[in-house]
Amino acid sequence: MVRALLNRKKDIMLVIRNLGAVLQGLGIVTMIPILLTYFYREEMIYINYFLFPGVITFIVGTLMKKVKSDVNMQIRHAMMVSSLAWLISALVGSVPFMFIAKLSFVDSYFESMSAYSGTGLTMFGRIYSVETLPKILLFWRSFEQWIGGIGIILVAMIVLIRPGVAAARLYIAEAREERIMPSLPSTVKVIWKIYFFYTILGIILFFVAGMPLFDSVNHCMTGLGTGGMSIYDDSIAHYHSLSIELVAVFLMILGAINFTVHYKAIFKRRLKELTSDIQFKALFLIGFFVIIIMGFDLISRYGIIDGFRNAFFQGFSAITCCGFSTADIGSWGEVSKSSLIILMIVGGGAGSTAGAIKLVRVALILTVLKTHIKKSLLPNSAVMPVKMGGAIFKNRDIIEAFLFTIVYIGFLLGGSFILMQLGNGALDSMFEMASAQGNVGLSVGITSPMLPLTGKLTLIAGMWMGRLEIIPCLVFISNLLFFLRRKEKI
Repeated sequence: MVRALLNRKKDIMLVIRNLGAVLQGLGIVTMIPILLTYFYREEMIYINYFLFPGVITFIVGTLMKKVKSDVNMQIRHAMMVSSLAWLISALVGSVPFMFIAKLSFVDSYFESMSAYSGTGLTMFGRIYSVETLPKILLFWRSFEQWIGGIGIILVAMIVLIRPGVAAARLYIAEAREERIMPSLPSTVKVIWKIYFFYTILGIILFFVAGMPLFDSVNHCMTGLGTGGMSIYDDSIAHYHSLSIELVAVFLMILGAINFTVHYKAIFKRRLKELTSDIQFKALFLIGFFVIIIMGFDLISRYGIIDGFRNAFFQGFSAITCCGFSTADIGSWGEVSKSSLIILMIVGGGAGSTAGAIKLVRVALILTVLKTHIKKSLLPNSAVMPVKMGGAIFKNRDIIEAFLFTIVYIGFLLGGSFILMQLGNGALDSMFEMASAQGNVGLSVGITSPMLPLTGKLTLIAGMWMGRLEIIPCLVFISNLLFFLRRKEKI
């Protein structure tokens, strides 16, 4: 009989204990928007919608953290904690949307999951205008994306989770493997310093470009966190400003670059690390190649200048998995939509705030194909290792890249098929699912409060699985099914 990866009482206690630390951090995060009422006193009436869920979450987390377990943390435990953490975070984060914006529970959960996962698909903009929301809720959406970009686990680790093997397992389970410093705590602190520095820089740049301060704070958080939610229904198009668009693209690119590269290039002043990084080069090579194709396709709609301007902005918004928009993508032709789908599937760099398959996997797969072609021209006895960026990749790395890509595309096709069954076109269904699963946020109009429940749940699942790179979610689901089957037998 196949046993579940997590089926003992002690294992469950370990998961509860570590999840408690994450919930403590989540509780603190949920109360932070209350600080905004110091500047906007008229919005103090909304304090309870952040205070109560924040306090309750913190108390529950504190009680859970007191649970005793003598089991050592393994990667399977960490995957369970990480999977549950994102599901619960979206649940807690949905409370303000339900009581302030008066959205239904499912729509509120959708909005919160989209924000925390850094996706940006939204229930607002078509039936419900985001521009009518109070500033504290607008800030909350943006803040969720900023926190989600850096990672919920990293939020807990910086103050609540003790350094050690358990912390390392949780770090990996949240789809992160980069080690900037020798120790994990030092790595987490450096990532936060980089993130804070770029956040302040982004706010200043947006403000100088012409945005009001409140707008600058919100769009910097969602741009750097590659989330893409805006405080206006028409997103960045609201400003009709080339300078603001360029600042947005700059922040999106920053968010899509590996934090290790940021540290070496900017803080250690080794700029060659930036230009020699394989993911950085792939970002621009793939991006510009597809953007040129889109630009020629959009000339007939917008003219030469505006055609390439829209292709440039939406193209980088897609490959960086941000989701800012300056155009009605739903009205675009098949060539441009297909081009954006490709970019949304590729995604940004590993170890960044971006999602999707990741540039390093795509580059590795292309390198493997190139190596095999070269090897076919040589004698059978010739040995040709797979090299990329000065590193030699083992068969294990290659298998992981191919396997993940196959699984990723499989779930993408499955979700697209479900959306098609709800009456949407094949290309539009693929676009919306690629946007959700890649944590992008660009939309052709399928996402709305009118979308049937099945469609909303499909996109929610796509956002959740895409943020955690699928495997932790599959571990969670397999254990859940095991417990349900065992309960039925009892």
